[in-house]
Amino acid sequence: MTELKAYDEALQSGQYQKPGGLLGKYDNVRRFWEDQQLGLYLRPCLEQLVADKRHRRQKLRIIDIGCGNGDGFDFITHIYHSARSLSAADSKIITPEMLDAYVGVDINEGLLEQARAGFANQPYMRFIQGDVNEYDFAREEAFDLYLANYGTLSHNEDSQTVDLLARIASQSRVGATILIDWLGRYSYEWQTLWTENPAENRWMDYIISYIHAGSGTDTADLTSFPLRIMSKAEAERVCDEAAEKAGGQLVLRTLADRSTFVGRHIDTAQYNPHAQPLRRMVNSLFEPDLCTDLGQLRLQYVPRQGFHEVNSYHAEFARWWNHLVDCTGAMMAGDSLPDTASQVPPVVKTMLHIMENVVSAGRETPVGNPRASLVEPQLAYCLRELESGLQKGLGCGHGLVAILQVTD
Repeated sequence: MTELKAYDEALQSGQYQKPGGLLGKYDNVRRFWEDQQLGLYLRPCLEQLVADKRHRRQKLRIIDIGCGNGDGFDFITHIYHSARSLSAADSKIITPEMLDAYVGVDINEGLLEQARAGFANQPYMRFIQGDVNEYDFAREEAFDLYLANYGTLSHNEDSQTVDLLARIASQSRVGATILIDWLGRYSYEWQTLWTENPAENRWMDYIISYIHAGSGTDTADLTSFPLRIMSKAEAERVCDEAAEKAGGQLVLRTLADRSTFVGRHIDTAQYNPHAQPLRRMVNSLFEPDLCTDLGQLRLQYVPRQGFHEVNSYHAEFARWWNHLVDCTGAMMAGDSLPDTASQVPPVVKTMLHIMENVVSAGRETPVGNPRASLVEPQLAYCLRELESGLQKGLGCGHGLVAILQVTD
């Protein structure tokens, strides 16, 4: 299979190793933006699920669909309660002692070998090679949480995903939660692939070229493979068909964009010649003891004719992204803030207020490098929150996140 060859090439790059930082699969954006944003979208359902399990004095059973080298475990055990105190040393929703089982399923044996080596001392963890579309959920006790992070189900035909979701619903208890993360159809990263008729262009030819950045590898030598790109309407249709096939026992709770303007291919410009290396710049914001040129963080969005709703979203987000960056720069310089002629969205007001407080605290911090260690990381978090507050779930991010629950 071309997918196996492509992922083997990525493994051989050495960039699948942890930790990441400025480069690699586990770079700062992955850890502090994408993982955390997925967790924030999942958190309401997860808190409800865990509270119910605690009330019943039961432990959680999790299955990681397309688990790779066990990323889902790190992800799911680093989601924090919505209400927590600064005095709390640990406020994670899920801790290892709450787990009855964590089962990872993946078709790539090389990635599974990494997972088994990394989690060899955890008795509740199992990693199985196989196609999840053929997995027999009835062979063991039902799971409570189903993870399909980072494009796993973009490998599927829609009919396969409908069947998979319907089988999950039929084998699960009420309250079981499913997280899906498809590739977004209207990501700015692949603007050249946008189409007025999605039915005629459901797949993109994907290359994991970002993992080889700076290695001298020619992208022409890398293996490509098809991935399903999804819009809001397409994702809703798949979820509706799955719910119907499951007898109505499945409901879509959340549909949201993630990684708008900071996805993996925004730096490669492989699918959009107008793309800027913004992921690299946001990685720099998160990096301790490294100051970032905020001028290179400004977005220059170039619309594509004929996509009014999508262009409007991207342009609006770009506008407020730049406004937050410009205002932060002005705050640090002690200059007056840039004016805006239109009404400021609530999330923008909130992020500006946060940055005012952070910059003020930075001025009063006499040790270390407060710009690099305090102001810039908070600007990155505020840009992430800006995306969450402005997104419309249209499929405009690198990922289109769907959260579903099994109902009675």
